[in-house]
Amino acid sequence: MNLLKDGGVFCYPTETLYGLGCLANNKKAIEKIYEIKKREKEKNFTLLFKDLNMIKNYCNPTDIDERLISEFSPGPFSILLQAKEESLINKEIISDNNEICCRISSHEFVDKLFNFGNFPIISTSANVSGNKNIFLFKTIYNTFHNLVDSIIDYGDIEESLGSTIVKATKNGLLIIRKGDLDSNRIKEFYDGKSKRI
Repeated sequence: MNLLKDGGVFCYPTETLYGLGCLANNKKAIEKIYEIKKREKEKNFTLLFKDLNMIKNYCNPTDIDERLISEFSPGPFSILLQAKEESLINKEIISDNNEICCRISSHEFVDKLFNFGNFPIISTSANVSGNKNIFLFKTIYNTFHNLVDSIIDYGDIEESLGSTIVKATKNGLLIIRKGDLDSNRIKEFYDGKSKRI
């Protein structure tokens, strides 16, 4: 965690893909990740949080948002939420709609990481924007060892589409990106629960 506090960028495993990350309040480290991925600044990153309580420190989830998070997290589930006005998260990774893509990872490394710090971490797939996902650790290492400050070796990973990203709106549930979590499961849960709002 000292590496992150000092503005470091690292490559680390999640339950879906290896990710590139840094603390979500460090402008210099965030810009470095944009450069590594060759990603347009208009495209924001997903942020990892320890739990729902941490999410509520930085965002304003609705009742149905909280139910969705509680039902499908931790795991390959991400949700767009409204950021709090006083959020300490760098404005560069908050969308023009004042939204943050939030996720609670189930991976043991990420879970342990939050034992050493209490601030959201960027999680963007370890690849160049537009390129295929990388599943072999050797390829991860060869691609990024000269670009990041640290790489966590958890070996090869199974093929993954990444997390499923959703947004709850007044007009229904939007599936922003299909991922490892079956979007039909999320819709079925949403349709059953949203009637109680």
